[in-house]
This record gives sequence, structure tokens and C-alpha cells, in this order.
Amino acid sequence: MRHSKTFSVLLLAISMSGCATILGGGSSQPLSLSSTPSDARYTITSSSGVEMGGGAIPATIRLPRKNEYQVNISLAGYETRTLAVTKGINGWIWGNLVIGWILGFAIDFLTGSAYKLEPALINVSLERGDETVAVVHFMNRDGKLLSEEHLTMVPIR
Repeated sequence: MRHSKTFSVLLLAISMSGCATILGGGSSQPLSLSSTPSDARYTITSSSGVEMGGGAIPATIRLPRKNEYQVNISLAGYETRTLAVTKGINGWIWGNLVIGWILGFAIDFLTGSAYKLEPALINVSLERGDETVAVVHFMNRDGKLLSEEHLTMVPIR
């Protein structure tokens, strides 16, 4: 009798939540970032303009599945790369046709579990930029800084 109660409670819990929420990874997903050269920096902005994170690469960050994102990867002397992370349908939502039904679909879409972020792995090769900024320090003979000048250097082609 005790086992039938436990089974009933478990069956009720499964039917009260969506398949993608339980089996498809939940409402957030890891996004892995890497680059060549590997010492780049990243910022992630949601489609509504909220900055979701930033830091050094390589990195893995968990993001809510219900948004789309813009990833900027930059490194001094290299061209900044901007990539889109879009949301697609998480295949686990179709399990709601067997268990969960309308309530399962509703929970999956409301929590964002019905989606998956694509791509989940970003590996970027940065290209050298056309401009390089150089800082020139003008110093006297005693090593005292007299002035500093920022120069933009463009390669001759």
C-alpha cells in the first residue's frame, strides 16, 4: 500500500510538470565560449538589452532559455566578433503528448524549458584588426614621464 501511494505521488508530480522541464535540462542552459587566441573577453546581452554576463574566455555561463542573446568577443588588436544565440524548440516538449498534456506544455513554455539555445558552444577565431593602438610615453633622462600619446597605426598594403 505504501508503494502505491509513493507511485501515485510520483506520477502526479510528473504529470504536473512538463517533460522538457524534467528531462530536457530545465529553464536554463550552459553556453560554452572559447576563442583563438584564448585570452579574449566576452559580454552577453539579452534580446531586451540586459547585460547577462561578461569575463575572460574560455568560459561557461548558464543562461535562461526563454531569451535570445548577442555575444561580443573582443581582444585588443583584433576585430570584435558579434554572434547571435537564438532559441529553437527543445525536442523534449513532445513528451507532453504522452505525459503532461496541456498542463505540461504550459509549464514548459512558461518556464522557458520548451526552448534550447543554439549554438550551445561558441568557438571563435579572431582576426587581426586593421588598426593597432600604440601608447607612446615621452620621458626625460631621469625616467620621469613627461607626456603620453595614443597613436593609431594602420598597416601599409
